[in-house]
Amino acid sequence: MKKIIQMPLALLVILLALLSISFATKKEKKAVLRHVVSFQFKDEISAERRAQAVKDFLDLQHRIPEIKKFEGGENISEEGYDKGFTHCFVLTFEDEEGRSVYIPHPAHIEVAKKNKPLMKDLFVVDYWGEE
Repeated sequence: MKKIIQMPLALLVILLALLSISFATKKEKKAVLRHVVSFQFKDEISAERRAQAVKDFLDLQHRIPEIKKFEGGENISEEGYDKGFTHCFVLTFEDEEGRSVYIPHPAHIEVAKKNKPLMKDLFVVDYWGEE
């Protein structure tokens, strides 16, 4: 009789241990600040100059440590609602302070000054997301 009781009890202990490990390894979602930049080049800008401008922008992730994640690229949507915007990038910051360091950062100012004249249009949207 004792073995019959011990077996379910042992299974219960194992199950509880597995559940506690599962809950312990789940990462809590953290709010992060996303900075979306979308633009289109002027028609007369060469493909080479466009590529250099995109590279300049992408390189900011290596020059500004507050950028935690940087992704994006050329628009490939087939829906036709892009209003002519050809590129979109999403930069992730831990918080508003990180974004506040990025905006006036000399590397960002340098890239903007160099490449903004190539842009036909540009828009920026920031929002809170999850890590």
